[in-house]
Amino acid sequence: MAISRNKKEEIVKNLKDRIAKSKSLVFARFHGLGVDKAQTLRKGFRDGDAEYMVAKKTLINIALKESGREIPEKLDGEVALATGYGDELLVFKTASDFAKKEKEAFEILGGFFEGEYVDAGKAKQLGAIPGRDGLYGQLVGVLAGNIRKFMYTVNEISNKKGQA
Repeated sequence: MAISRNKKEEIVKNLKDRIAKSKSLVFARFHGLGVDKAQTLRKGFRDGDAEYMVAKKTLINIALKESGREIPEKLDGEVALATGYGDELLVFKTASDFAKKEKEAFEILGGFFEGEYVDAGKAKQLGAIPGRDGLYGQLVGVLAGNIRKFMYTVNEISNKKGQA
């Protein structure tokens, strides 16, 4: 069924608004994704302060071009757009985690991170990076380990001085 020109203009305006507000974008192919799984994916994005939208590739390209962004490669198949508004990596992580579960029906095609286009490989690498809380946890672990080693060394020195 054909979409009227007014409806297309409304979709492009909606896409432009989402793109302008977003900190990061992910493009994905979703061929064969069932309604229940799509709803699960949408909920996962909403929980991560992001939105998932399906639109025609030409309308996505028009909205990107009007927003000052361009995709250097052609996207094939049915394309969805996920826009992240909070943590820049969280939208990539959500898409990457879902793509691992639904290998046949969902594939990351690329996206925008810090204003620059990233291809599918780089987008998957960004999805593998732990979230902000995970990185803080790793930092605390490293710092605690170093403090523990320092305290062990001080304890050993004091024991040796006590024996002498």
